[in-house]
This record gives sequence, C-alpha cells and structure tokens, in this order.
Amino acid sequence: MTGKSPITQRTARHGSHKLCKFDLADLEWTNMIPECPTYHPSEYEFEHPLVYLQKIAPEASKYGICKIVSPIAASNPAAFVLMKEKKDFKFETNVQPLRLSKWNEKDIITFSMRGRKYTYHDFEVLANKAFFSRFHSSRDLPSSYVEKEFWHEMAHGEKGTVEYGVNVEGSAFSCDPNDRLGTSKWNLKNFSRLPQSLLRLVDRKIPGITDPMLYIGMLFSMFAWHVEDHYLYSINFHHSGANKTWYGVPGHAASQFEKTVLQHVYCNKIITKHGEDGAFKFLAQKTTMFPPNVMLQHDVAVYKAVQKPGEFIITFPRAYHAGFSHGFNCGEAVNFANGDWFPLGAAASMRYTHLKMMPLIPYEELLCKEAMLVFKSSRVRSSKNKPEDKTSYQAIMLPFVHLVQSYKTSLLRLNSSRKLPSSSNTTGSQICSLCYRDCYVAYFLCKYCFSHPICLFHDIAPQTCLCGRDYTIFKRNDIFALEEAAKSSQQGKECVDKFSLSSIFSCSRNDCIKDPENNPWQREKSVRGTASSLGAASKPKTKVADSTKHSVERNKSTMKHWRNNGLPSVRGTERPGIIYNLRKSKSKLI
Repeated sequence: MTGKSPITQRTARHGSHKLCKFDLADLEWTNMIPECPTYHPSEYEFEHPLVYLQKIAPEASKYGICKIVSPIAASNPAAFVLMKEKKDFKFETNVQPLRLSKWNEKDIITFSMRGRKYTYHDFEVLANKAFFSRFHSSRDLPSSYVEKEFWHEMAHGEKGTVEYGVNVEGSAFSCDPNDRLGTSKWNLKNFSRLPQSLLRLVDRKIPGITDPMLYIGMLFSMFAWHVEDHYLYSINFHHSGANKTWYGVPGHAASQFEKTVLQHVYCNKIITKHGEDGAFKFLAQKTTMFPPNVMLQHDVAVYKAVQKPGEFIITFPRAYHAGFSHGFNCGEAVNFANGDWFPLGAAASMRYTHLKMMPLIPYEELLCKEAMLVFKSSRVRSSKNKPEDKTSYQAIMLPFVHLVQSYKTSLLRLNSSRKLPSSSNTTGSQICSLCYRDCYVAYFLCKYCFSHPICLFHDIAPQTCLCGRDYTIFKRNDIFALEEAAKSSQQGKECVDKFSLSSIFSCSRNDCIKDPENNPWQREKSVRGTASSLGAASKPKTKVADSTKHSVERNKSTMKHWRNNGLPSVRGTERPGIIYNLRKSKSKLI
C-alpha cells in the first residue's frame, strides 16, 4: 500500500453511487441478525477443552458458530510475544478491495495482490492511523455503528483498499511457563494434538490445519464467506485489539446457503462454465464477500457474534462464516476434529474427489486408524456403552463399515473379472492420479516406476501403467484385520441396518454423489466411478491411459511440488508416496 491510507479514500456518500446488486439502502437489517450463543465455562470446565466443546455442541452447533469467554487471561499480550519473544517477527499482508463485486465475467474480486512486509508495531501504527483518519477518534466505537459503516463502504466503495495479515505462520501464545493461558490446553499451538482430537494422528505440521496461523487486521479487514477445509471444526482466539464481527450459517443450512449464493450472488454466465458445483468452487477461493441480508431475504439461517479480546469463536463442521475487523487486532486460528466429524469428513472427501480438489488431510487413513483404536479399546473396556460415547462410536464405525464393505466389493469384482498381481502395502496412503481420492486400504500402482496410482473405483479399471508395465493391486497387509473389525463391531452391524450416511449428514447432489445403497464411496456414473462392472476389463484400455496421461500432465507441477516439499502422514506409519497440500490456500481469510 502506498500513498494515502487506503480507507481514507472514501466514496462520496452524496455523489453518484455505483449500481449495486445488493439492496443496502437501508442498513437496519444489521439489527435483525440474531446473536449466536455465548458460553462462560468455569475454570474446572476450562481444563478439558474437547470435553467441554462436546458438552455444548448439541446446542451450539445449531447456530454454526458460538463464542466462549475464557475464564483466565494471558499474562503476556500478543504485542509482547511478537515483539519481545519473537524479535525478528515480520509478516506480509494481502491487499483487499473495499467494495462488493458484481460477480459477473467482468467483475470478479480476488485478494491475490500482495502488500508490504511489516513488523507488528509498524502495522499497528498504520492501522491506528487509518482508523483515526476515518473516524477522527482513537476510541472504540459501538459495534453496531462500525458494522453499518462497513457495509455502507462496501456498497459504495470503488477504489479503496485495506490490508490484512492473513495466514501468517506462527502463534501469539506465550512460551512463558508462568502464563496461565499459554500453559493451558487452550493454547492453540497444541489444540489440534489434544488426545481426543483426530488430527493428533497426523505427524507432520500442516500450517492452518494442525498448527495455528495468525490473522493481523486493521479497520475493515475482512474474511470472506467460506467453510473450513474438509468440513473441520475451527477455533479462533482474539489475542488483542479491536473487536471482530462474525457471521455464521449452521451446517444444516449449508446446502441452502450454496443454492442462495448460486442464484442470487453469482452471475449465471460465470457459473454455467462450472456446472452445478459452480457456487462451491467460487466459495472455495475464499474471496466471496456479500452482505448477510441476502440470507435473511431468502430464509437462510444466519447468526452474528462480536468477538472481543480474550474470547474464542468456534465454527462447527460445514458452517459457512465471514466477518471483518473493527480496527487493529490480532487473532489466531487452527482446526481440530473429534469422532463426530467422520460422517462430515466422508461427505467432504467425496466432494473433493468429485471436483478433483487436492485433499489436505488423509481422511481414509484417519478413519481406519481411529476405528481400529476404538475397536481394540472396546474389547477391553465398556466405554462405548456410555450414552455420551455412543454417538461418537456410531459416527466413527458407520463410515468405517461402509468403507470396508465398498473395498471388499470392488476387490471381489476385480478378481472375478481379471487376474492382476497383488502386493502388500505398508507405505500408507496414495492419491489417485485421476480423481485425487486418498486411498489407504488398496489401490493400483506400478511396482516398477511407482507413479500414477489409481483408486479402485473407476468404471474402467486399468491394467497397464503409462510406463508400459502391468499395474499391481497394493492392499493393506492388515486388510483382514480391518474387515474383522468391521464385522465384529456389533454397532457396525446394527448401524448398517438402521442408519445410512444420509441420515447422519443430509447431502444434496452437489454435496455428495447419489448413492442408492448409501455407500459413501461408490458412485454411479461419476467421475470416480464404481469399478462394479464385470465387463470393465473388455473396455478399451486406451481410454484409461489417455485419461491418466491428461490428468497427470495437467497436474504435474502441483504433484511434483508436494513430493519435493515433504508429505504429511499418520503417526506410526511410513507413507512416502502420499501427496497432500501442506498449507491452506493463500486466499483463505480467517
């Protein structure tokens, strides 16, 4: 940013207004958005974060977001940590246009423009100067007033910009052993690794997923509407500075939210190029900002929170959220998941595969590892019979049973239609080079070049690798133990009869692939396919080879990057072949 402070370039309120597709003439709708619940745990409840979150989840998840007020405070503020404990700390900002996009082929906003590098103190000086230039005051202003000012500026702004330090690797929690909050389990540096968090199984650091990132903002810095990667939970802590306004849409209304965005935010001309998943693809870029009154107008549930220093915001799986800063502030966020997340994780993985999006975490491997741990522990203790654990047990074992069943079916059909060599797999997960599905239980792979793995769920199962040699089916050496766990699980047998994945998680066609048998991994006539045709072997192999070659060549640089930069794995295994995106998208804004 150069020249004048960006938000001092205000559009004249009484001059000519640009045409805006959103009706923001009357901003009283900002008073009509109900607030999400706020919780005040005792110090005793605060000692067990995931237990407490599980306790409030039945109520809080209905709102998509909730606020938790910490009963203890940090001894060392963020400024001390980032300027004294980390003396060389600097970060780069993104420049954000301070206006609403028309979202047509001529007006698509991105946040890709880079700002400058700042020290924490230098950015604070810049942000405070911009605030004073706008309001001629250095005092905090009423949140409702700042909210109206933000949306007025967004509606009428043209060339103004703000800067946001987004996705800054690091933490502002103190390392001081006397800092009560820093030594608590709510320190986000350790949150995703807590014993009950599934992400504890991932043994590599994935910034923004397993390890926190900082978000350092100024007046009107914004984070656009988005849902967390893989529909994970997120936790955001407000370290210091001005308030933040959050908007959240509960997970049960996510499909309705996407349809509303598709019909009333994006222009048809940019959506028709991307089919039915056009809205999700654009939202996934995390640059779509629009006023939440769009949701109010179309009866989509939306809630609000004003986050102050010392408060946590929790976003629940598949809850879309957005918001903005009221001035200079510093926040920190990370993802986490518990056993209840697996059905949503399955839906997210199917959607990623359908859209050929690179996964960030090995869902299938996490599911198998956690299910085996639960199965083994259930043999020696009766914890699964406790009412509070039964839901989590079902949420883990139901997707696991379906997963094992689908692999068993595919392997039986493949064996009946052809004779392919098989080999034991001890290297962990692979990414299908055609659909990007993560494969843990079994997959096709050339045992000579070890390139271009393919999952077992495509209509035309290949026999020959691009190098000219035969493919081998690599199977887990403990595949029979996995099957035994699925069979022996009494709850697994019951849930197959009584439940379906769609009963736990309601999916539209855009969310998941239609599945008449409620099998979350087999899809009729889909991009992934089902490998269920007994005549698949007689179909032309050239189609597979051409498809594989096209997919591999198109994504060659991406896959090479992940190979060269290390790959996340699940604890206790060696997984050199897996390909994952090791950090969140640069455009992500919270």
